[in-house]
Amino acid sequence: MSAPLSAAVAARPVRLTPPALAVRCRGPDPFELAVLVALAVLSLWVISTDIYHAVSHHLVWTGTDGFFIVDQMQYLAWIQSAASHLTISNLFVLRSTPADYLQPAIAISGVLTRLGLPAWLSLLAWKPVAVGSFFMACRGVVHRCLSTTFDRRAALALCVLFGSVSWIYGALGVVGDEMPMWLSWGYPFGLIAVALVLWALLRYDRARGEQRLRWGPGLLGALASSLHPWQGELLIVVVLGLELVRLPELARGRGRGPRQWLADPRLRLAAVTIVLTALPLLYYFALGHFDINWGMARDNSKHAFPLSAIALGVAPLAVVALLGYRGRSADFLELALRVWVPAALVIYVLSATALSATPLHAFNGITVPLAVLAVKGVRKSPLSRIPRARALAVLAVLVGIVPANVYTLSYAHRYTGVKPDNANYVTADERNALTYLDRARDRGGVLSQFYLGVAVPGRTGRHVFVGDCLWSEPDCVPRMMAADALFQGQLSAAASQRFVRQSGARFLLASCEQHVDLSQTLGSMVVSARRFGCAEVWEVTVPPPAAERLASAPSARTTAAAVGPSGTGGGP
Repeated sequence: MSAPLSAAVAARPVRLTPPALAVRCRGPDPFELAVLVALAVLSLWVISTDIYHAVSHHLVWTGTDGFFIVDQMQYLAWIQSAASHLTISNLFVLRSTPADYLQPAIAISGVLTRLGLPAWLSLLAWKPVAVGSFFMACRGVVHRCLSTTFDRRAALALCVLFGSVSWIYGALGVVGDEMPMWLSWGYPFGLIAVALVLWALLRYDRARGEQRLRWGPGLLGALASSLHPWQGELLIVVVLGLELVRLPELARGRGRGPRQWLADPRLRLAAVTIVLTALPLLYYFALGHFDINWGMARDNSKHAFPLSAIALGVAPLAVVALLGYRGRSADFLELALRVWVPAALVIYVLSATALSATPLHAFNGITVPLAVLAVKGVRKSPLSRIPRARALAVLAVLVGIVPANVYTLSYAHRYTGVKPDNANYVTADERNALTYLDRARDRGGVLSQFYLGVAVPGRTGRHVFVGDCLWSEPDCVPRMMAADALFQGQLSAAASQRFVRQSGARFLLASCEQHVDLSQTLGSMVVSARRFGCAEVWEVTVPPPAAERLASAPSARTTAAAVGPSGTGGGP
């Protein structure tokens, strides 16, 4: 915990007043319902633009929802795998991989897909859950922390809809992880995890006020960790920070030996909450160390993102929220919100180490503490007493919501447009070829161009040779180049046959991009060939044993050996 924060919350003895044992509030009022409807409508923007682009260009939308197709196709592949096992294996390679990943929401979607619901619809079913749960959790925190209707409305609008542009790598943009609207575009599990953390803090606040041990906060934290581990880590750091602030107060009690400390229900509550929340994190840690697929995916997802861009993205709200750190607070939940921001920085730093990855996820839900602290800070400052303060507050809230959201909507419309090598949209012929692979009785994996390979697992439930460079490892790029060279006719017949045989694939899928007729190239290896307009599927002879397959090789050197140094093959 930073020195300024410690000084702000622990300069004097902190005596936490017990909250109301039951925070009862009526259902959402018309304004709150309008905020919910606004988030729900905005959450459908990318889907709407995808459908618009697909119809305009006479293409087929593949059911993705979000900026980054690799994330969406990864979720769809997980659902297809869960439909078979409940647990998840890596479908983006042709080698056998353990089905050792269990994610509760994906498991439920897998059951729905097993019952006949398309995988993309099983994933989209979580969008209303995410939007509704996040809104209700924000509303619960706002009603617990603020007393007047105007303050609650201002904070709720900022919690749910705030956004700001930033300067990222020399260009104007948005830090999507800081915007709830952006998270609603294809990242429902992150949004649900934020809601679970908020509910956990509300229940923790109540249990602590009652000085009773409750399992609810820990169970909610465990579910948050299972869905999106960054939020579970955040909850642990927040609870630890809060209880460390309270330690001096406990230490001043006379005659407090080890038994008295262990008997304190508040410390036991903290311990149970932290342990339960940490259990799924230990599971993720084990996956990354004992499953080579998870280890390589974690390493490949590491990236550096400038903290300056993150800070600039929340600066308009964070500057005002600094007012909320003034003075001493006797309210536990307010202290939790004060700790949230430095806790997110801790998770950001941790995620940039070898222990984790994707540091931006640490800032999911950051608008919630900043919005509440900003409103509380303004209420306690001289700003609340200036002429026409309420009208200026409304204007400030609109400035914090409208410009960045309009910019992001416009950017999303452009970004999701039809582009080459983007499987957000496929042709009707490619869709028919994928449908054939989905329904074909013969088992076996697929070798396709990289462009269409990303869609194979999520649409067919089959393994693919290459399709996602987080999971098609090791040596995704050499795999991609070799596969594309095969379909473009850059390999000799002997090299093509050797490569296909050692790839381990049973089916070859050619997209509507320019490709050669592999029936002539592969000769007697072809068992059957089916044409779907401009797309084609070839079934080839049964692959060799796994030990002889290229898919099982640890390095691209085997790819080079199969294809040959010049791309023409190394001999018959």
